[in-house]
Amino acid sequence: MSFLKQLLTPFVEFDEEKKKETVSVVPPAKPSTPPVVKVEPENLKHPLITGPPQSTIPPAIPAYSPDGTIIAALPEHEQYFEDLIDQANLTNPMFKGSDFKEFIDGKMDIDDITDESIKYKTAFNVLKSTGLTREKLFSTGQEYLNIIGRDLNAFQSAHTNKYNNEVKSKELQIQKKTEELQSLTQRLNSLKAEINNLTQDINLTKEKLNVTKNSFLLAGEKKQAEIQAELKKIAEYF
Repeated sequence: MSFLKQLLTPFVEFDEEKKKETVSVVPPAKPSTPPVVKVEPENLKHPLITGPPQSTIPPAIPAYSPDGTIIAALPEHEQYFEDLIDQANLTNPMFKGSDFKEFIDGKMDIDDITDESIKYKTAFNVLKSTGLTREKLFSTGQEYLNIIGRDLNAFQSAHTNKYNNEVKSKELQIQKKTEELQSLTQRLNSLKAEINNLTQDINLTKEKLNVTKNSFLLAGEKKQAEIQAELKKIAEYF
């Protein structure tokens, strides 16, 4: 039997047919709207971002909607906030004694009561004997909200900082190298055009030079042949 059930024994018979008749409850006042969660200034450190690896076990695969949005938190992240609340409950003097967490844990203990309203009122009435008040219930619940809010804020700041350092900086490098590649591509195309022009010029020049050379050699050889023919005739006639 749980601690809360032991406390409840004088007040509640955990029998499905009798429980609604035997529970002694005090109707609580209408709760006020909790104030907006206040968060601390941004912090660039967070254990899930800047701390050592949390586990060597491969992370679970998240569930996605058809449009690619994550629709359920990973188990390790849900457990992180459970541990965060547990640690705060153990170390923060504000949570000494019964508070919002003990109320929620106690409410879950009395699963024999199926009527939610009766379950809430019963858990509160029993924990009143341990010092829990309506004011403390709301103030500690709000402080747990603040703790989560501060942690979310720190995570977001650390995540943004890490993203900027490890992703954004590389994106900027890619952009710079892409611009360099575009510049080099333009230069390459320009060099190719220059090479083509030079090649055409070379081919034209080579053709002209070869024509000139071949023509000149033919002319010289022709002239030599003419002179040799004349010398041969002279030798015959004289």
